[in-house]
Amino acid sequence: MLITSDVSLIAKLVLQSKGTVIAYPTETFYGLGAMISDSEAIEKIYTIKQREWAKGVIVLVASMKEAIALAEIGQKEKEVLEDFWPGPLTAVLKAKQGIDPRLLVNGCIALRISSNPYARTLAEELGPITSTSANIAGGDPAKSPNEVIQYNLPIDGLLDGGYTRGKKPSTIVDFTRTPPECIREGEIPFPNITAYFSRPR
Repeated sequence: MLITSDVSLIAKLVLQSKGTVIAYPTETFYGLGAMISDSEAIEKIYTIKQREWAKGVIVLVASMKEAIALAEIGQKEKEVLEDFWPGPLTAVLKAKQGIDPRLLVNGCIALRISSNPYARTLAEELGPITSTSANIAGGDPAKSPNEVIQYNLPIDGLLDGGYTRGKKPSTIVDFTRTPPECIREGEIPFPNITAYFSRPR
């Protein structure tokens, strides 16, 4: 397994071989990453985590432009996301056509722009990547490179970004509902998000 703090080396590793899965730091915990165009690597992530396909995984993008390419985003949702991104808000949105169905739940995709510089740069170099916690399903997510190593996950590379905050996961909000619904309250209190939708237009 390649272990480095050099984002470019990790990106090169992912690009040079299909089925490559890496771990990298986010603003919350360490995540397992693969290019969303690499079906072999996506399947490997589900195997590593012993996770049901029906649960889907979060996808990190580097920009709002990338998010719009993957999902239907209305003007109000765009305004909210522009205020909270980059950051620990994961938005569930109606997915556009052509996305690997293993990334979706009921035709929806979960997107985030990470505020962690390693994760953000990695997404810039690779394009959209998966972001599901680096652990076996049901276990504690890894907060540091050492914890990733201790879990002995069969991954190909580890981007060492030191310790993450490792307190709460991202807040997940379903923006396909009116009003939006909280799926998981994490770093960002849900009322901070719903306040946007009670404002006069």
